[in-house]
Amino acid sequence: MKQLLWLAVLYLLGLAMIFFPHRLWQVEHFFSVKGGEPSELYLAMMRLGGIVFLVIALGMTAFLLGQKWFS
Repeated sequence: MKQLLWLAVLYLLGLAMIFFPHRLWQVEHFFSVKGGEPSELYLAMMRLGGIVFLVIALGMTAFLLGQKWFS
């Protein structure tokens, strides 16, 4: 059950990083920056990180399903 929770977190965070990097920047810098904007590099790296998270989550899903099928 704990593994499914981590998978859900990875999927949701990965999707948020890909589709809403600007919103995540605002949440991250809520108290430290007033009226600032993220750089293009930050947005690109956030999207890349989201893709990595999704790949890891897919790999974990395949591993867990394979473990369940073959046990």
